[in-house]
Amino acid sequence: MPAVPSLRQASVASWFDTEPAQVLRELERQALEPVLASHPVTPWLWIAPTPSWQESVTLPGQGIRLHRTSRGYTGDVTCALPLPFPSESVNAIVLQHVTARDAEQLIAECERVLMPGGRLWLSTLNPFSPFRRQWRHHGLVVRTPQRLRHTLEQAGLACDALDWLGPMWRDRALGRRSVAALRAACLFSAEKRTLALPGPKPLPVRRWHGTVAT
Repeated sequence: MPAVPSLRQASVASWFDTEPAQVLRELERQALEPVLASHPVTPWLWIAPTPSWQESVTLPGQGIRLHRTSRGYTGDVTCALPLPFPSESVNAIVLQHVTARDAEQLIAECERVLMPGGRLWLSTLNPFSPFRRQWRHHGLVVRTPQRLRHTLEQAGLACDALDWLGPMWRDRALGRRSVAALRAACLFSAEKRTLALPGPKPLPVRRWHGTVAT
């Protein structure tokens, strides 16, 4: 029986740079580019699992590119949480494959830096998919899609779309139909919504002998 790769081995060569991950990277590119082209996204923030994933999608306008490291995030800037950006300073966020380690804090920070009406696209591996055999020995710990939806909503982001991406198995033809919830990954689309301020209360109406006085 082959030995299970250790977490130390997994940290040397990230699963997101392996051949199976390239399938998801391409599918996410195909899903993200049309919606990003149809929405105002400048300025944007893009957090990817590795630098190679940032080469697959082209975002219009200007923004900040980051990817995860063992100590936090690096790219255009090097930082940890909380993110070193002002509140409500970006109009769109692409958050690819958030891990369970800092999901709540990272999503809360994304909500903080999003402008009202700004959008977040979040992708995640599906732990219920048979495809998990490709990554489960690489030290990855991911949240279920249901848990991530709850986390997004708890942070104040309204989820309005969920797309299932990828094959169920590594060698399954991508064009064949399959049960959506068993696909390899999913992509959330969420919006930062703000409550409308209530208008002034109407003045009381008094009736005097059949006439109306205000």
